Amino acid sequence: MTEVRFVATCSAPLDITFEYLDDHRNVTDYWHGMVSYRPVGDPEHGVGAKFQAVSKVGPSSVKSTIQTVEWERNVRVAYKSISGMDSYTSFDFAAVDDTHCTVEFRVEFQLPGGIAGRMMEKTLEPFVSTAARNTANNISHGVAAHYASRLAALERDAADS
Repeated sequence: MTEVRFVATCSAPLDITFEYLDDHRNVTDYWHGMVSYRPVGDPEHGVGAKFQAVSKVGPSSVKSTIQTVEWERNVRVAYKSISGMDSYTSFDFAAVDDTHCTVEFRVEFQLPGGIAGRMMEKTLEPFVSTAARNTANNISHGVAAHYASRLAALERDAADS
């Protein structure tokens, strides 16, 4: 199994960061290469939620259905594929202070065995490493923009009162 990890530092409180990353509507904004990510049935949130995902990996598209297997607010979310490429993805959240946190992202995936699988792994490795770095950057920027939007809305509401 191939594993890629990174840590994104976010300029937002832990609960805001979790809210942004836990919302399936944001996945294609922060996950590099994800072109489609939509819920399949109920629930759309928490343990048991299923999603149909389409990722662009180099010149190929990879389709899979993933299911939320762990969900603890402001702590951890994990997904496992139930069809398509065998994968396990997790997000672990940690507060740094009142307005900053970190997100450790880990993805593990299994390619077919034998020589073909090893060749695919060598081919995909640069794409996966680049995607991980870009995803970390996208998370940091996306969370900051989401937090700024939330603060602006609060300021507007306060001014209207």
